[in-house]
Amino acid sequence: MTAVSHPVRDPLRFSFCGLDFGSPLVLLSGCVGFGEEYTRIEGFSNRDAGAIVLKGTTQNPRLGNPPHRVYETPAGMLNAIGLQNPGVDHVVRRILPELDFTETRFIANVSGSTIEEYVEVTRRFDQSPIDAIEINISCPNVKEGGVRVRQTILTCRPRWYRPAAA
Repeated sequence: MTAVSHPVRDPLRFSFCGLDFGSPLVLLSGCVGFGEEYTRIEGFSNRDAGAIVLKGTTQNPRLGNPPHRVYETPAGMLNAIGLQNPGVDHVVRRILPELDFTETRFIANVSGSTIEEYVEVTRRFDQSPIDAIEINISCPNVKEGGVRVRQTILTCRPRWYRPAAA
């Protein structure tokens, strides 16, 4: 009698909004910068995550908040980085081409101070290999604060021409 071989299904794989993910472990925005920082640690790979959410990206470069921006607490850490980033053009032209999109999913974190800025950053990412977008409407440590949630989403959604959840 011979054993019948059945393919083993990876129990961590799942689909969400038409995208397949290798794992439910998602590295949240800023945890590993723009995805390149994680690969600098020996023994780690972007394949270990189901997705990586890139650091918050605005239309133009931002220096972020002045130091001191990180405070250690007994229960963890607080930060107020202030959306420091090199701007969407640099991310799309210089950083994304260096990432290996066969390793995992990459999700852009779209940030801004006005609805028009969110629309422009979304449009730029739509013209890139990025897998999905996250609209960052709640960054409390920038002086502009969050923008109007519903209006931002409804205005950005038509600029993202890929399948997305309603």
